[in-house]
Amino acid sequence: MSGEREPWIDGQLTITPEVLAEIEAHAVAAHPSECCGFLSGPVDEPGLIDHAQREENEADKYHRLDPETFPRTSRDYFKINELRAAKAFAAGASSGRPIKVIYHSHPDVGAYFSAEDAATFASNDTLMWPCAFIVLASRTDRVVDRKLWVHVPGTNEFRESTLTVRAQVR
Repeated sequence: MSGEREPWIDGQLTITPEVLAEIEAHAVAAHPSECCGFLSGPVDEPGLIDHAQREENEADKYHRLDPETFPRTSRDYFKINELRAAKAFAAGASSGRPIKVIYHSHPDVGAYFSAEDAATFASNDTLMWPCAFIVLASRTDRVVDRKLWVHVPGTNEFRESTLTVRAQVR
Protein backbone atom coordinates (compact mmCIF):
# COMPACT_ATOMS: atom_id res chain seq x y z
CA MET A 1 0.00 0.00 0.00
CA SER A 2 1.28 3.47 -0.82
CA GLY A 3 2.18 5.88 1.96
CA GLU A 4 -0.41 8.49 1.00
CA ARG A 5 -4.12 8.19 1.62
CA GLU A 6 -6.25 7.93 -1.51
CA PRO A 7 -9.43 10.08 -1.43
CA TRP A 8 -11.83 7.17 -2.03
CA ILE A 9 -10.66 5.52 1.19
CA ASP A 10 -12.76 8.10 3.08
CA GLY A 11 -16.00 7.05 1.35
CA GLN A 12 -18.74 9.31 0.01
CA LEU A 13 -18.68 7.27 -3.23
CA THR A 14 -20.96 7.18 -6.24
CA ILE A 15 -21.60 3.93 -8.12
CA THR A 16 -23.20 3.57 -11.53
CA PRO A 17 -26.43 1.55 -11.68
CA GLU A 18 -24.79 -0.85 -14.14
CA VAL A 19 -22.00 -1.67 -11.69
CA LEU A 20 -24.43 -1.98 -8.80
CA ALA A 21 -26.55 -4.41 -10.88
CA GLU A 22 -23.41 -6.40 -11.72
CA ILE A 23 -22.29 -6.87 -8.11
CA GLU A 24 -25.82 -7.63 -6.93
CA ALA A 25 -26.13 -10.28 -9.66
CA HIS A 26 -22.78 -11.70 -8.54
CA ALA A 27 -24.01 -11.92 -4.93
CA VAL A 28 -27.21 -13.74 -5.97
CA ALA A 29 -25.34 -16.11 -8.33
CA ALA A 30 -22.80 -17.01 -5.62
CA HIS A 31 -25.44 -17.58 -2.91
CA PRO A 32 -25.19 -19.42 -0.50
CA SER A 33 -21.47 -18.61 -0.73
CA GLU A 34 -19.95 -15.17 -0.32
CA CYS A 35 -18.96 -13.45 -3.54
CA CYS A 36 -16.07 -10.99 -3.79
CA GLY A 37 -14.41 -8.64 -6.21
CA PHE A 38 -12.96 -5.23 -6.96
CA LEU A 39 -14.57 -1.96 -8.01
CA SER A 40 -12.63 0.72 -9.85
CA GLY A 41 -13.02 4.06 -11.51
CA PRO A 42 -11.10 6.96 -13.03
CA VAL A 43 -8.39 8.50 -10.85
CA ASP A 44 -9.49 12.00 -11.92
CA GLU A 45 -12.98 11.35 -10.49
CA PRO A 46 -12.06 9.98 -7.05
CA GLY A 47 -15.63 9.38 -5.91
CA LEU A 48 -16.84 7.51 -9.02
CA ILE A 49 -17.06 3.72 -9.30
CA ASP A 50 -17.81 2.62 -12.86
CA HIS A 51 -16.30 -0.86 -13.27
CA ALA A 52 -16.67 -4.21 -11.48
CA GLN A 53 -14.23 -7.12 -11.55
CA ARG A 54 -15.37 -10.42 -10.08
CA GLU A 55 -12.83 -12.43 -8.12
CA GLU A 56 -12.85 -16.06 -7.08
CA ASN A 57 -13.63 -16.72 -3.44
CA GLU A 58 -10.85 -19.15 -2.50
CA ALA A 59 -12.18 -19.89 1.00
CA ASP A 60 -13.33 -23.43 0.14
CA LYS A 61 -10.00 -24.26 -1.51
CA TYR A 62 -8.06 -23.17 1.58
CA HIS A 63 -10.52 -24.95 3.88
CA ARG A 64 -10.09 -28.22 1.96
CA LEU A 65 -6.28 -27.94 2.09
CA ASP A 66 -6.04 -27.00 5.78
CA PRO A 67 -9.32 -27.02 7.71
CA GLU A 68 -7.57 -26.39 11.01
CA THR A 69 -5.94 -23.13 9.90
CA PHE A 70 -8.92 -22.18 7.68
CA PRO A 71 -12.01 -23.47 9.54
CA ARG A 72 -14.48 -21.26 7.65
CA THR A 73 -15.95 -22.02 4.24
CA SER A 74 -17.26 -19.72 1.51
CA ARG A 75 -20.64 -19.76 3.26
CA ASP A 76 -19.37 -17.34 5.89
CA TYR A 77 -15.96 -16.13 4.71
CA PHE A 78 -14.23 -14.89 1.60
CA LYS A 79 -10.59 -15.08 0.61
CA ILE A 80 -9.15 -13.29 -2.39
CA ASN A 81 -5.81 -14.48 -3.75
CA GLU A 82 -3.37 -11.95 -2.29
CA LEU A 83 -0.89 -12.05 -5.20
CA ARG A 84 -3.69 -11.51 -7.72
CA ALA A 85 -5.03 -8.67 -5.56
CA ALA A 86 -1.62 -6.99 -5.34
CA LYS A 87 -1.25 -7.22 -9.12
CA ALA A 88 -4.77 -5.84 -9.66
CA PHE A 89 -4.14 -2.88 -7.33
CA ALA A 90 -0.81 -2.13 -9.07
CA ALA A 91 -2.34 -2.42 -12.56
CA GLY A 92 -5.25 -0.17 -11.59
CA ALA A 93 -2.94 2.47 -10.14
CA SER A 94 -0.65 2.48 -13.20
CA SER A 95 -3.56 2.63 -15.67
CA GLY A 96 -5.29 5.59 -14.02
CA ARG A 97 -8.24 3.37 -13.01
CA PRO A 98 -7.45 2.39 -9.43
CA ILE A 99 -9.32 -0.15 -7.39
CA LYS A 100 -11.40 1.94 -5.00
CA VAL A 101 -13.51 -0.76 -3.32
CA ILE A 102 -13.33 -4.42 -2.39
CA TYR A 103 -16.86 -5.85 -2.31
CA HIS A 104 -18.25 -9.04 -0.84
CA SER A 105 -21.59 -10.51 0.17
CA HIS A 106 -23.02 -11.85 3.40
CA PRO A 107 -25.52 -14.61 2.50
CA ASP A 108 -28.70 -14.60 4.59
CA VAL A 109 -27.41 -12.01 7.08
CA GLY A 110 -26.92 -8.23 7.13
CA ALA A 111 -24.65 -5.82 5.27
CA TYR A 112 -22.50 -5.18 8.35
CA PHE A 113 -18.71 -5.10 8.46
CA SER A 114 -17.92 -8.12 10.60
CA ALA A 115 -15.12 -8.55 13.12
CA GLU A 116 -13.56 -11.02 10.66
CA ASP A 117 -13.75 -8.38 7.89
CA ALA A 118 -12.10 -5.80 10.15
CA ALA A 119 -9.34 -8.23 11.18
CA THR A 120 -8.69 -9.07 7.54
CA PHE A 121 -8.42 -5.48 6.33
CA ALA A 122 -6.85 -3.57 9.23
CA SER A 123 -3.93 -4.48 11.44
CA ASN A 124 -1.91 -2.44 13.91
CA ASP A 125 -4.22 0.53 13.25
CA THR A 126 -3.34 0.46 9.54
CA LEU A 127 -5.55 -0.18 6.51
CA MET A 128 -4.20 -3.15 4.55
CA TRP A 129 -5.38 -2.11 1.06
CA PRO A 130 -5.95 1.49 -0.23
CA CYS A 131 -9.71 1.17 -0.66
CA ALA A 132 -13.17 1.26 0.86
CA PHE A 133 -15.48 -1.77 1.18
CA ILE A 134 -19.03 -2.66 0.12
CA VAL A 135 -20.93 -5.44 1.88
CA LEU A 136 -24.06 -6.84 0.20
CA ALA A 137 -26.74 -8.71 2.19
CA SER A 138 -27.80 -11.46 -0.23
CA ARG A 139 -30.66 -13.93 -0.34
CA THR A 140 -31.31 -16.72 -2.85
CA ASP A 141 -33.14 -14.38 -5.23
CA ARG A 142 -32.01 -10.81 -4.45
CA VAL A 143 -29.83 -8.42 -2.52
CA VAL A 144 -31.78 -6.85 0.35
CA ASP A 145 -29.21 -4.32 1.54
CA ARG A 146 -25.79 -2.90 0.76
CA LYS A 147 -23.49 -0.63 2.72
CA LEU A 148 -20.22 1.16 2.13
CA TRP A 149 -17.63 0.83 4.91
CA VAL A 150 -14.45 2.85 5.42
CA HIS A 151 -11.49 2.52 7.74
CA VAL A 152 -11.25 4.79 10.77
CA PRO A 153 -7.64 6.08 10.65
CA GLY A 154 -5.43 5.12 13.57
CA THR A 155 -7.69 2.20 14.58
CA ASN A 156 -8.63 -1.30 13.41
CA GLU A 157 -12.26 -0.18 13.09
CA PHE A 158 -14.57 0.69 10.21
CA ARG A 159 -17.57 3.01 9.92
CA GLU A 160 -20.43 3.22 7.47
CA SER A 161 -20.23 5.87 4.74
CA THR A 162 -22.53 7.15 2.00
CA LEU A 163 -22.90 5.22 -1.26
CA THR A 164 -24.89 7.06 -3.92
CA VAL A 165 -26.26 5.46 -7.11
CA ARG A 166 -26.20 7.62 -10.22
CA ALA A 167 -26.83 7.27 -13.93
CA GLN A 168 -23.91 6.31 -16.16
CA VAL A 169 -22.10 9.41 -17.43
CA ARG A 170 -20.75 9.09 -20.97
